[in-house]
Amino acid sequence: MIAFSNAKYYRSRLVTFPSTDTKDTAVSFIHVPERVYERGSGRINSKEAETLVSHLLEQIRASSQSIGVVTFNSEQQRLIENLLDQARMTDPTLEPFFDPVRSREPVIVKNLENVQGNERDIILFSGAVGPDNAGEVRAQISSLNKVGGHRRLNVAVTRARQKLTVFSSMKPSQIDLG
Repeated sequence: MIAFSNAKYYRSRLVTFPSTDTKDTAVSFIHVPERVYERGSGRINSKEAETLVSHLLEQIRASSQSIGVVTFNSEQQRLIENLLDQARMTDPTLEPFFDPVRSREPVIVKNLENVQGNERDIILFSGAVGPDNAGEVRAQISSLNKVGGHRRLNVAVTRARQKLTVFSSMKPSQIDLG
């Protein structure tokens, strides 16, 4: 997981050891094709959040690995927290996965401003940005392409110990790197 950051930000000065387990890819991408980035209603992407929460609920039932969610902004974080709260009210068997007393590392949902210092085995990343209802992708896509955006990306991708899954309504080809 650290190889990208080591090469890009640390000039390959970190010493890392390869994993012996190569059955699964460490980084994966889940495309959420619906054009639903809701700029006017708080910089959220409802469909992306719903897809991520559905994936998270499947993962916690099927795996003993710890799971965290990282978002680019607090609005998307709150939306995901609300969706998880609804799921927990509907299904009380989910509660132990979120309870710090009953779980060694409970599920966390953080944004880039408050995730530093937190790690989980699996990180689900929600960028929230994507094409709007008109299919337009604005040049200013969150804090990633602002000054210091590369550091923010580094924080996001290094929270995962074993696996990072990126959820996005945008394909990489839609990003204008200038």
